[in-house]
Amino acid sequence: MLMKLKLVVKGYHSLISSLLRILTASGVVLLLPVLVGLLYGEVMNALVFTLLGISLIVPTYILSRYIPTTHLSLSCALLVAGISWLLIPLVGAIPYIVICGIPFIDAYFESMSGFTTTGMTLLTNLESLPKTILFWRALTQWVGGMGIVLLTIVIVGIPSTAELFKLYLAEAREVKIRASTWVTVRDLWIIYTFYTLLCTAILIILGMNPFEAITHSLTAIATGGFSTRDASIAAFNNPYIEGVLTVFEFLGATSFVAHYILFNYGVKAFFKYYEVRYYIFLISIASIAVTLDLMLNLGLDVLQAIRYGVFQVVSIITTTGYLTADISSWPPFTKSLLLILMFIGGNICSTAGAIKIGRLVIAFKAIVNELQRLYLPPAIVKPIKVDTHVVEEGLVLRVLLLILLYIITVVMGTLILTFLGYDPFSALSAIASAQGNVGPAYISFQSLNTLSKVVLIMYMWLGRLELTPALSVLIPGMWSQARSKEVEM
Repeated sequence: MLMKLKLVVKGYHSLISSLLRILTASGVVLLLPVLVGLLYGEVMNALVFTLLGISLIVPTYILSRYIPTTHLSLSCALLVAGISWLLIPLVGAIPYIVICGIPFIDAYFESMSGFTTTGMTLLTNLESLPKTILFWRALTQWVGGMGIVLLTIVIVGIPSTAELFKLYLAEAREVKIRASTWVTVRDLWIIYTFYTLLCTAILIILGMNPFEAITHSLTAIATGGFSTRDASIAAFNNPYIEGVLTVFEFLGATSFVAHYILFNYGVKAFFKYYEVRYYIFLISIASIAVTLDLMLNLGLDVLQAIRYGVFQVVSIITTTGYLTADISSWPPFTKSLLLILMFIGGNICSTAGAIKIGRLVIAFKAIVNELQRLYLPPAIVKPIKVDTHVVEEGLVLRVLLLILLYIITVVMGTLILTFLGYDPFSALSAIASAQGNVGPAYISFQSLNTLSKVVLIMYMWLGRLELTPALSVLIPGMWSQARSKEVEM
């Protein structure tokens, strides 16, 4: 039996071993809603999560003990990230099927939307759903915001420092806040958990019941956007709650590098960080534009326009997706501006999705640099700088290629949805929202057919992994490269 197992995994030891570890960690996560079920008297639901968790932890842990771990190449790490982000939502869909009784594709859509922190939902009558399911929805976003692989590192661990760093890179993390990858992961989780607890405490003080305070804190800092109410944040009709959530959405979409600077060097250094400066500038300009548009075209007074405008702008650019108004009925200018913000997103190394402000800054500086070179002497070398740091040409090229690839995939997805019968603007908003892991779109998710749901599921997956790890799964050469390197070892 064991010999057959070793033959099956020959050449893919590291890939399968890593996936088994990730599944083990996912089993631990499945046990957390058990506490909610017992607390609120949902004993059968608690039993479902208990059985699912144990049935996942035991076999994956045992199997991982019998598969030898070899050197993990970067190509293999990319495959681990790509596959795990397809596999874990599959596991996460089971509670929706068993407890809610919804079809598989709808359950997978909901689970993928949760783990990728997209926030699109096919569920209705949220207020009537079991507390265990509402907590599970929020928990998937909190886990997904930081990353499945990073969670595995904390719960199960990764054998070596070299493997740790490759998996860190593969899960769309580009910057380390500390020299050690393990210390970086530890500090990221400390910061993340601290903000979550702080947000929960403030929401409770403002009158939100503890359960909803916890679930909204989990989804706010993860920039996920799942709510416990059909009307989202509008259901609370509380400007103070909206203000608090706006702040924590902002923090969730801010680079963890900036948070590290904040805790170690103070507020002044935090606001000097280049991405934070551009981030605040964009939010300010967009908020002013939307506020004026709402005043002129919807007749809102100044305070109402500011309240609705700022909240929606921050919610969209941070890719959180909470709503306090029906944006589909807003003026065309504001709808178009919010659509553009779906492409921009938050900071690099944050919980936000989309292209990211840091990349757009580099791309803009590269364009300006090339235009300046047209009238400068050929002998002059003018490097691209972000603050005082020179950006390497290789990094500039990778950023430009990623942005180009991002736009191409959005165009392809839009064409697919228009072919399936949706108008171009609705299709574009749905694809941009899915790939940017934003959530809201100018389309009714309840009207989606099965094929459209599959398309959006794939685009959520592509967006969360920022294309490269996801596309690596689809490239046959990547599999042979991963296998050949292991065999060489």
